[in-house]
Amino acid sequence: MKTEKIIDRLGDKLYNYLTIKLGSLQDAEDVPQEVFYRVIKYSVRLKLKRNPSAYLFQIARNEAVNHIKKRKKDLNIRHSKEELSRIIQQSLRGTDPERLNRVSDALAQIPDDQREVIVLKFFEELTFKEIARVTCPHLLYHF
Repeated sequence: MKTEKIIDRLGDKLYNYLTIKLGSLQDAEDVPQEVFYRVIKYSVRLKLKRNPSAYLFQIARNEAVNHIKKRKKDLNIRHSKEELSRIIQQSLRGTDPERLNRVSDALAQIPDDQREVIVLKFFEELTFKEIARVTCPHLLYHF
């Protein structure tokens, strides 16, 4: 599959994932630029991957982690659970408001790494194998 088609197909999903991972709508608009730059720059690698979707999410995750580290150096930012819940609500769509409230509140209560797996599985529809490739690239050779 061509790089442009993969980016077009996954662009919205990456944005939603990054919004929740970063806890910021603003950051979720900035980080994809670096993700897409890397994907285009190393498009040969993407074409060689058996699972380009997981690879793209892995790049997004790495860029998000780098961004979080840089942001924490600049400012000691930590969102309250209420702020995080609001950000999650803005990212998730297509469900009734009451359910969205409950889901975003629940996601805001759990640790970042657990929230990430739930978002990748249920909202971005990755398989558990793809999630493992995204979140545990050092285990890549075992899959």
